[in-house]
Amino acid sequence: MDYDLSRIDYTICGITYPDTLKILPGPAPRAQQKFVIGDKNGVLQCLSIKDEEPVVQFKTLPGKPITSVQLASIYGTASDKIFAASGNEVKGYTRKGKVFLTIETSVSETITSMSFLFRSVLGGDLILCSGRTVTCYRDLRELHSYICEDRVLDIAAFVAPNSTRIRLLALVANKGAVILENGQLVTHAAISSGPSRLAIPQSLHTSDIRAFYGAADGCIGLIAYEDSVLTNKCLMDGRGLGSVVCMGWFLGNGGTHLAVGRHDGSIQLYLIDMENFAEKPRLKFTYFCGEPVTSVAGGCIGSDEHELLATTFSGRIFALRSRRQVSGSSLSNLPLDTLTARRSKLETEVARLEKQTANEREKYQRSTRSLQAGLSAPPLLDIQCEISGATGDGWQEARITSAVPLDMLFIYCSQKLDMQTDSAAVLSVCSSQGTTQDLLATVRCQAGTRRLWVKMRQSLHSAVRTSESVKVLIYALPAGAPRVARLIPLRLPVLPYYSQHEHPELDNETRSWCQVRVSGSFSVAEMTSWLTEALPGDLPRPSSNVVFARSHTLLKTILVCQYQRGNAVFKSDNISTIAILRDMISNCSVEKSIRVEISCEIPGDCCLKAFIRIQDFYTEEYKKYQDLTLKKALRALDLDDNAINEEEPILCEDYRRVWNLADDDLDKTHFKELLEIIQQWYTDWHELSLHSKAFNNNKKILYNALQNCEIDEIMQVFSNEQVSYS
Repeated sequence: MDYDLSRIDYTICGITYPDTLKILPGPAPRAQQKFVIGDKNGVLQCLSIKDEEPVVQFKTLPGKPITSVQLASIYGTASDKIFAASGNEVKGYTRKGKVFLTIETSVSETITSMSFLFRSVLGGDLILCSGRTVTCYRDLRELHSYICEDRVLDIAAFVAPNSTRIRLLALVANKGAVILENGQLVTHAAISSGPSRLAIPQSLHTSDIRAFYGAADGCIGLIAYEDSVLTNKCLMDGRGLGSVVCMGWFLGNGGTHLAVGRHDGSIQLYLIDMENFAEKPRLKFTYFCGEPVTSVAGGCIGSDEHELLATTFSGRIFALRSRRQVSGSSLSNLPLDTLTARRSKLETEVARLEKQTANEREKYQRSTRSLQAGLSAPPLLDIQCEISGATGDGWQEARITSAVPLDMLFIYCSQKLDMQTDSAAVLSVCSSQGTTQDLLATVRCQAGTRRLWVKMRQSLHSAVRTSESVKVLIYALPAGAPRVARLIPLRLPVLPYYSQHEHPELDNETRSWCQVRVSGSFSVAEMTSWLTEALPGDLPRPSSNVVFARSHTLLKTILVCQYQRGNAVFKSDNISTIAILRDMISNCSVEKSIRVEISCEIPGDCCLKAFIRIQDFYTEEYKKYQDLTLKKALRALDLDDNAINEEEPILCEDYRRVWNLADDDLDKTHFKELLEIIQQWYTDWHELSLHSKAFNNNKKILYNALQNCEIDEIMQVFSNEQVSYS
């Protein structure tokens, strides 16, 4: 990379939540700065760095987990007033640790994000995000609130021009971005990538609404509000990187950089053109720390040079600074008194830890020898687990993050699954005992592994289509004592490909919509629970009327869900999706003893229009599959270099083209999947529309036409025309 940065560790705190690290402004442009960090134990501490050692400025007592830390903003610049949110309470601290504000809000859920904007003599505006609610307080009095359609993930406050009002830019889960003003929705924009975090340019005027966003799929984009229109633009694709957890700014190396911390443990620095935000950022540096990064921020911490400060999920606080600074801060340059003080401090810390360990060991042994009846309650392992929607090849990734190193994972499933894991672990699949339908696998981790991923997918060539989600049990075993496993239950939904969010108000005349209507005595919460069996990710929270849309990652078909109490409508241009939803809802209603009425509306051209939309993709995958088959045959011939010599070639030009293709271009072919999907379309259309005219004959014709990419015959079958089988 362009920058040569090295890591230097400062200290360790408790488990941290996203965006709970802030750097206080310094007294001068290049003066050393202090930073504040809040953790899950409820401890808020302000630290500075002196001679590479952390110095605690103030530290609060443990309490409720701190979920958000923010600095007050004065006309677009940060101040030294610190605000920490825990539960439904917000406290304000000075840089010396004195509490100057305590407010217990009326919100019912935990505060996940906030912003404080000083307004000179007009007082200050405190904006809180709790669940779906955005609440604005002015001078400690509730001014107004707004309930969004889904969870609010992040928020930023801007001053309205020529007015005392403020405008809020909020990221809403499964929806995109919205602009709020005076407690009312001004406009909204759908962002399919699932934005999760905002970063406001530091040089931006407080009335200009522009912000960079990081998304769940790893991409980075720009949101702008101009001329009453909210627009968004993707600037950088995810390219297989982890989801964005935090974002910050780094001003070193002669430019302004956007720092991005991800769930896969990577940190990137992107050079931003401050004159043209819409220009594609340039990647300048990448670093991997092995566990999710929860906060990143740039400043002068250990010296008068800029460095990037970061925290991880387990509470490790470290900096990325130039290698010249790291090498120049070696122990040989420190005075003898400083080294002696460091050694004394380390000896005292080691003695304290040894005494604490001995006390805990003695306490445990006394409890095991006690004659009194009781239960042993080992501490619960702090583990986070997230499962993503299926990618184009059907894999779903379970990302497991632990606060302590992991030793092994035991995975059990009642059905056979294809599995993969990362290079930091060894996967072993045990043979079945008594039945051929279950799965038992072990994953042995390398020493010090705190984060790993496990990919799972159902068999692509399963003969029986299921209408129930697949339950997977993962037992995580830590490397240290006590040897107590943590159970992580997961489920693989019936429709894993529908993971991309779309705007529900789309209207495309080229799509032929299949609909299923459900009526009965079910509630909105029950319907949401049923849909969790079918769709990946988080669904919108229950409300009086729920509307959302998803798109298929491989076929780009759309599923629109709209339901309220006692009534639900699902429509899609994929007839197999409608068939699976019908069966799934029917099974769930029978299990809950709820009587429902289900009716379907299936147009006659649904298969034809759906195939026309993927015709180019199908043709491309057919050619790739043919090239792959030919290359396998050429490999079996064991040709030498003379056979493919360009001067006197033995192979024809087409064969040489296939032979020279890279293996990566041919390995990822979806032809077999498309073959099964398109055949299933015709089968489902036959079952739902009750069309039995020459079904078996047409199915054979369709299979042969799909195998040979005979587009005309495929069109004839889907057009319900009489065709002859030869």
